[in-house]
This record gives sequence, structure tokens and C-alpha cells, in this order.
Amino acid sequence: MRRGLAVALILAIAAAASSVSAHPQVRAANPAANAVLASSPPGIRIAFNEGLVAAFSGLELRDGAGRVVAVGPATVDPADKRELAAPLRARLSAGTYTVSWRAVGADTHHVAGSYSFAVRP
Repeated sequence: MRRGLAVALILAIAAAASSVSAHPQVRAANPAANAVLASSPPGIRIAFNEGLVAAFSGLELRDGAGRVVAVGPATVDPADKRELAAPLRARLSAGTYTVSWRAVGADTHHVAGSYSFAVRP
């Protein structure tokens, strides 16, 4: 009986650990977090560790004053469903910008986050 309980406990811990690691996680971003760019990037691209559900994933860009900066529609790359990207509609002027993103993985786990980068004068 005690052995069965120990096995059940180990399985429960393993299941909890695997469910935590199953959430989409950012693997890379372009521009990168805390990057200081010499000029405006053409867009925002974030790579995740697993495929995303396009209908529920997206991003928003804000300037240093908190105003929304127009970006094109955020899309999941059809060739690599782990990539979320949005083109910029206009060149960014010098300043600090914050990317806020939300992602829903193929396993329906929802995550969100943000990071900043700067464009120097």
C-alpha cells in the first residue's frame, strides 16, 4: 500500500511539472529585449517553443508615453507555427518601445508578457 502511494505521488509531481513546462515560452525576439537599435526595425517577430493558435495570439506596441503604435496584423507564420510576427506600419522615431504579447499554444495554454527595446536618435 505504501509503495502504491509513493508511486502515485511521484506520478502526480511529474504530471504537475510537465503541465507547467507545456506553456508556450518565448525562445527569441526580434528586436530583442533591451536591444538598442540604430534604426527602426521592419517589424516585430517573436519565436516560441511550441506552435501557436493564430486566432488567440497577438501583440501590441506602445511608445514611451504609453501610446499605441500602429502595427500590421499579428500573424502566425504558416511555415512555422511557433513564430508570431507583425510588420510596422511606419518607421519608429527615437525612443523606447514596449511590446506586449499574448500567445495560446496548440495545447490551449494561454500566456502573456512584455519587453522593451529602444531606437536611438
